[in-house]
Amino acid sequence: MLRVTRLAGFLVLGAGACAPTEAAPQAAPAKPAAPPTPPSAAAPTPPSATAMKWAFENVVASSGIDFRHTFGDDQFSKILEDTGSGVALIDYDGDGKLDVFLSSGHWVEGVSDPAFKDRTSSGRSRLYRNLGDWKFQDVTDAAGIHEHGFGMGAVVGDYDGDGDEDLLVLNWGPNVLYRNDGGKFSDVTAACGVAGPERLNGQPKWSVNGFFFDYDRDGDEDLWVSNYLAFDPGFHDPNLPKEYPYEGPESYRGQQSQLFRNDGPDPKTGDVRFVDVTKEAGLESPDAKTMGAVACDFDYDGDLDVFTALDSMPNALWRNDGKKFKQVAADAGVALDKNGQAMASMHGTVGDVDGDLRFDLFVPNLAEGCLYRALLPSARPNPGPKIVPLFDEEGAKRGLAKVLKGSGAWGSQLADFDLDGDEDLLVVLGGAFDLKAGEHDRLFLNDGTGNFRDVSGELGPAFAERWVSRGAAFGDLDGDGDLDYVVNVKDPGAPPRVMRNDLVHASHGGDAPHWLSIKLVGAGRGRDATGAIVMRDAGNPRLAKTVVRANSYLSQCDSRLLIGLGSSTHVGSIQVRWPDGSSSEAKVDAVDQFVTIVEPSPGDAKSGAGK
Repeated sequence: MLRVTRLAGFLVLGAGACAPTEAAPQAAPAKPAAPPTPPSAAAPTPPSATAMKWAFENVVASSGIDFRHTFGDDQFSKILEDTGSGVALIDYDGDGKLDVFLSSGHWVEGVSDPAFKDRTSSGRSRLYRNLGDWKFQDVTDAAGIHEHGFGMGAVVGDYDGDGDEDLLVLNWGPNVLYRNDGGKFSDVTAACGVAGPERLNGQPKWSVNGFFFDYDRDGDEDLWVSNYLAFDPGFHDPNLPKEYPYEGPESYRGQQSQLFRNDGPDPKTGDVRFVDVTKEAGLESPDAKTMGAVACDFDYDGDLDVFTALDSMPNALWRNDGKKFKQVAADAGVALDKNGQAMASMHGTVGDVDGDLRFDLFVPNLAEGCLYRALLPSARPNPGPKIVPLFDEEGAKRGLAKVLKGSGAWGSQLADFDLDGDEDLLVVLGGAFDLKAGEHDRLFLNDGTGNFRDVSGELGPAFAERWVSRGAAFGDLDGDGDLDYVVNVKDPGAPPRVMRNDLVHASHGGDAPHWLSIKLVGAGRGRDATGAIVMRDAGNPRLAKTVVRANSYLSQCDSRLLIGLGSSTHVGSIQVRWPDGSSSEAKVDAVDQFVTIVEPSPGDAKSGAGK
């Protein structure tokens, strides 16, 4: 049985300082202790492939998830049909299990084939409650989600700080913000000020990705919304390249992405009010074609920067200089591929692939994918002057580019899928423009130094099936300590893929890897702790992980941080740097468990108790 440890007695010192504490089953003050010395300097030993008997299984048929994605047709004829949709993992009922929200399009006048109107006009995004044991129940209507937009993705987060996870549904057309009140959703889009504008560059707003994060470090959750391009269903490009069956991204103008500042509850209505501060924050880029964005403190100065993956134009990296942003992608080395070319970039996936305590960035695209390895700075606090983080594109050098070349890469995740202590890479694939261009997923295992090996052919028949995949969300859906994932596919009439990771782990017996899953809860109204950093700087391997939900194309992933331990039963000291700049430290003695660490309130050492 999985055990939950209570971490008690955090001591909060000055900025950048922390004091370790003991982990104990009871919520009692713990005695300060020095960071423990690991019993061995050797890296955790992964189990053999034979011992693991490792495979992924698609369990959708028996899961109760009867969702069918539609884009209103049986073949692609417009870019709107080809682009989405995504998956959002959300614990909407607060029972500790990840529920699944799946986005769908529908039949559209002037876009879809009239012959399919009756069959696909009822397409709808849906929410499925996780009942446990891989059983799910459609609760869309019961939960109060009355969503009929052309869905692309969603944003999950506790924007009002009341302890439950809210949901922003992103569409081609109006977005909808649903406030969660104990498992029942209410549409508060207009009341919260996130409805407009309806049109950008003359066409309906097309929102694809977003996240809640505290960009100004005032203690509450602000909102980023990525907008894609100004799609005109009736436009026919006279200069369309002959290899394109229909207008691609080059045929349209882009649309401005948006930053909304959280100004807290309205004193009269109690509704949280958001204000669009895109212009005053220095983020104007009205023709950017953003397919995905991710927040991370890439320069380790304490505030969150934003990387935006752009379609067929140079990517952008917005360095946060304290409520104002500066575009530094070219200087940082993440704007183009290794040949100096712009890409059809999908999104950014953050992780430390080589254990150097720097956050690297994988960007899937329609060419071969790019792995930008961070060279400067390190994840230790950087209190000095503003610097530009520096990256080097090493996809070919690290064993990724040759395998991915010519594939359409969409959803992806850097995570420890085999629990051996380093970040592996899983990518879901599917051709653009062509519904017959199905591809199987790719899993690249990390050798511990940031070099990757494709093991896709070793993971069972379900992993080898070919699909036209798009959005994918990654998380521990069954609470067994390894990462599963859900994929939204474009194949007409096909269900999503619900991929169960059957890695045999230590709590089930045998010589299998150990793990630790950490949930961080921020103080005050910033409970999501987006961008908080967990580090272990002693022993081998070192690690740095950051809280990020929007780490995959059009999707929201598990916000808990999974640490693979291999054969080691030692965790030791875990350091946390919180989004407000404060630090704390905890000693964790047991493995194969879920741990919640709560940020201490200022001046209250005992309030950091975990649950």
